[in-house]
Amino acid sequence: MSEQTTAEPLRSTRQFPVYSALVTQWTQAGRTVPGMPDREWERLISTPVWPR
Repeated sequence: MSEQTTAEPLRSTRQFPVYSALVTQWTQAGRTVPGMPDREWERLISTPVWPR
């Protein structure tokens, strides 16, 4: 008996027009969007905690 792993395909934002519109607005405003890298967070975690 073989086990098949099936991953549910990622849904396109076109299937969710409200979400798609929010993603567009948030991206244009420079806000954090779920599923996309957060540039501010990346900058914060890459900065050393203690100055040298």
